Amino acid sequence: MTTHVRVGVQAIVRRDGDILLGLRANCFGAGTWGLPGGHLEPNESLRGAARRELAEETGIRALDLRVACVTDPDPAANHHMQIGVEVTDYTGDVHVREPDRCERWQFWPLDALPDDLFISSVGVLRSFRNGTLHYP
Repeated sequence: MTTHVRVGVQAIVRRDGDILLGLRANCFGAGTWGLPGGHLEPNESLRGAARRELAEETGIRALDLRVACVTDPDPAANHHMQIGVEVTDYTGDVHVREPDRCERWQFWPLDALPDDLFISSVGVLRSFRNGTLHYP
């Protein structure tokens, strides 16, 4: 049983209103679509973690970010709490930089997201879709 809460940071990247999602491979949640992101590292800020994960996974360089939502820890997702960080400005093109963990990146319309979403991205996307800071 998990005795602590882990913090996941997920980058919300939009292009023309669509949301960037990656098809996960060879890792927890393989076969589902999730936001770019990962775990917060010691002494790292939320924006710093989102910036780092985004660059590592997609090659995009975030220029401006804001914390968009916070979700409650989810026991079904190994007791992780997720922080959604909206990337409001970025440079570069999307590339698969970790092919062992992500099959491809694709922009999806916010009102037509795939049914098979990564469990850790569901709460972030739901909160973001509602357009409100989510912290019950």
